[in-house]
Amino acid sequence: MKISVIVTAYNVEKYIAKCLQSIVSQTYQNLEIIVVNDGSNDGTLEKISRFAQTDQRFIVINQNNGGLSSARNAGLMLASGAYIGFIDGDDYIALDMYEHLFKLAVENDSEISMCAVLKVYNSYFEKDCYNETSRVMNKQEALQALVEEEYVKHYACNKLYKASLFAKINYPVGKLYEDIFTTYKLFGLANKLAYSNKVGYYYVQRQGSILRSRFDERKLDCISAFTEFKDYVDKHYPALSGKLRWRVNLSVINSLFDMLKSEAVYSDCQYTNIAPKLITHVRKNLLFYLFSTEISREYRVLSVLSLGGYSFMKLLFKKTVIRRMVLKKSANLA
Repeated sequence: MKISVIVTAYNVEKYIAKCLQSIVSQTYQNLEIIVVNDGSNDGTLEKISRFAQTDQRFIVINQNNGGLSSARNAGLMLASGAYIGFIDGDDYIALDMYEHLFKLAVENDSEISMCAVLKVYNSYFEKDCYNETSRVMNKQEALQALVEEEYVKHYACNKLYKASLFAKINYPVGKLYEDIFTTYKLFGLANKLAYSNKVGYYYVQRQGSILRSRFDERKLDCISAFTEFKDYVDKHYPALSGKLRWRVNLSVINSLFDMLKSEAVYSDCQYTNIAPKLITHVRKNLLFYLFSTEISREYRVLSVLSLGGYSFMKLLFKKTVIRRMVLKKSANLA
């Protein structure tokens, strides 16, 4: 059966060759390789074109920059394979990843198969989406694992999907955290999902990526994404709601932290207009922040400071030990 591999690429000229080479060298050769150049203004398209000239399996889409969701959706419109896989253009995959995921799907009659991930930093590697044992799950078990986010996570790219799952599902254009908005919907359509603890996907951690830079208002999409996920679980699997309530609350306090950090580091950052909504949420859930064992001490301090308003939080953050304490935490989150 044919697998359609959708590669999204935006200004990744330093990485795209390694990414594409890992795809063309797959032990599973029945691939349709759809590469979407999402308005790159560096040498990304030129490198993509070189690969396409020597391999007839390539389909290249060159579009104006529309974001990751737009690029994935463009690839989905042209995909003709029975299965779909996604790869980001700055990452790469093990040479047998798709052979392994395809066998995993067929042997277990699963609509979604997934593998472990290795995060690639400059000087070290870190296992992600990893569990000691592989397993096959029904829909509810898979959604519970996704809620817990230990070895099953929202990543689109370490999974192989039956193409029929995307008949009515697209990625949300203009949103960050598009995987969180979408993965639970795909899980909800699958009757059986298979997980392997074999590392197949290499997730390159780039300091310049949008999720690892100064706070951007679009990062509030994380709160919306987890809220929508929670609403879905509340309706269909209410026993799983507690963990997602925790995740929504964590996203809110983390956003407040990132705003304060950005204003302390970048003089042109001002978030006075959007912070009050987050502060209102924190105040309404203050007991949760104070007594949850999974909330850090730094975030408990910030939740209490929210009672004084955002200007008060900024003042103490900049002028007291709280700033040093929170900035020390930022080193672990950056």
